[in-house]
Amino acid sequence: MRVATAALVLALAAAPAAAETRIFASLDSVAGQPFQGAVKAAVLEAAKKDPTHVLTVKEIGPDPAQHLRNVEAAIAAKANAVIVNVGDPATARKIAALAAEAGMPLVFLSRRPALDRVGDKVSIVSSNDLVAGRLETRILADRLGGKGTVAILRGPETDAAARERRTGMQEVLAAYPELTVAVEAGADGLRDEARGVVAGWLKEGRTFDAVVSANDEMALGAVAALRSAGLAGKVLVGGIDGGREAIAAVKAGDMACTVLQNAAAQGAQAVANAEKFGRGDYVQPYEWIPYELIVAENVGAYIRR
Repeated sequence: MRVATAALVLALAAAPAAAETRIFASLDSVAGQPFQGAVKAAVLEAAKKDPTHVLTVKEIGPDPAQHLRNVEAAIAAKANAVIVNVGDPATARKIAALAAEAGMPLVFLSRRPALDRVGDKVSIVSSNDLVAGRLETRILADRLGGKGTVAILRGPETDAAARERRTGMQEVLAAYPELTVAVEAGADGLRDEARGVVAGWLKEGRTFDAVVSANDEMALGAVAALRSAGLAGKVLVGGIDGGREAIAAVKAGDMACTVLQNAAAQGAQAVANAEKFGRGDYVQPYEWIPYELIVAENVGAYIRR
């Protein structure tokens, strides 16, 4: 495999007799987002297993339009397929239209785009975020005996996954009439922002029995704020993504649960689908990677992974 990043090209040996599969990957920035870092690492690892893969990875900053420019570059370079991990719905639709016009096979990774129609050369590798929101909220509700108050930390409003997770939370809460939402706010999926939000709530005298977070980073921020207020372990905290720190927090009792989004499986499937597109094979339009609930009772199995 040969891997090119925005600033670096690493040339690895390629099988001389086999045809190359040229794959471009345009991925959101990993800064402050461990799950996005795990997705990038999974794509690199999956591509490395086949010496005929030529993988170009470009990581974008805060401007989602950079994804469009990366796809344009892939088309100009006559890539066999493009993998994109884009959270902005409008940008995702523009990418789909651009790729369709050029006849470029496209694999959406992790974040599921809101497309009116999934074309013949489009594959979506993702996990069901509605399910993630339901799993997290249901286990917290059950641990509370179906009664009490919860605080909710939302992800970015522009992110489809964050919105679907919030919908899943709402669905479960609606089934527990004695479980009410005490306070809710967005924290952009970031740890420091969530810590500040929760600290502010506590300073205002807000009380709640659990914190339902749209991702692990915000959950860990909530844990930090609760610890500073002397409330560590006294308020249930849940998260989504199943990152290493969140799993360790479940093990330590600082978090009640996290819901694993399997970055390794997503990355491997995205590369496999890109390879199939490159060979002209049929590729399923949707590849669903299941979420996995991690709690104290089963966390040991995930610590060992």
